[in-house]
Amino acid sequence: MRLAHSETTPWGPVRSTRGGVIKFKTLLEGREGSPANYQLLLADTDPSFQSPRHRHNFDQVRFALDGSTNIGPKRNLEPGDLAYFPEGTFYGPQNQEEVGKPSLTMVIQFGGPSGNGYMSMGQHDTNAQALKAHGDFEGGIYKRHSPAADGRKNQDAYEAIWEHHSGRPIEYQKPRFMDAIHFREPNFEWQALAGNPGVAAKDIGSFTERGVKVYFVQLQPGASYTLPAQPQQQLLFVRSGTGRFGNGSSDGDSWYAHTAVDLGPGESAAMTATTLTEAMVLLFPRF
Repeated sequence: MRLAHSETTPWGPVRSTRGGVIKFKTLLEGREGSPANYQLLLADTDPSFQSPRHRHNFDQVRFALDGSTNIGPKRNLEPGDLAYFPEGTFYGPQNQEEVGKPSLTMVIQFGGPSGNGYMSMGQHDTNAQALKAHGDFEGGIYKRHSPAADGRKNQDAYEAIWEHHSGRPIEYQKPRFMDAIHFREPNFEWQALAGNPGVAAKDIGSFTERGVKVYFVQLQPGASYTLPAQPQQQLLFVRSGTGRFGNGSSDGDSWYAHTAVDLGPGESAAMTATTLTEAMVLLFPRF
């Protein structure tokens, strides 16, 4: 089990491959080169942020924490909302000016069901810097000073970075979903878990033949619960509350609001809450 706490993790540099300003705080990362590589981060989105309509060759889940986050024309994630952005599915364009205020969102980007994996943020930044010698990033588009071998001058920024990193053209899976899936999590009802006093859960959704799943767990003060082991990797993100992992002894690991936890396949986590706790759990694709 690996833990990371937002309050002790610094913000990273402002990135400029999309339009406007957005800052990231990376809490957890996976293993580069693995089909299940991932990044769990907090995104501080400035009102200036914009991004053209695009798609990914990986999966993404967003969880709105504070303020509204624009994900398309007249479409915002409100606090408590989740959205699943499947690989190969177009979304956007994004324009935070529609909201007019900054927002804070938890984002998990991870290798999707196709097994294409996920380019790490370090790999992204290294290759973006290399591309700046041959072109400019403007509004989410990479504009080459001279045409590429296939004649293209303008290309989606992430596509250009991925192709420079991989040394081959990007390939997108045929979309399993025709649109990003937007959930109003506060409107789901908590269901008590039998045999676990003071513990409840919300099943949000399961996706694809690879078993991607999102659900929430709630612990009342003093309640204990063991997050069950799964055949695939899982991540837990604490929205609110405090408590301790382990058997309750002094050598356990505490959680707070915006603590993130990585559990490998076959790994469980004993939890005891000290205050009312609500957390999101994401199960990665089974490979």
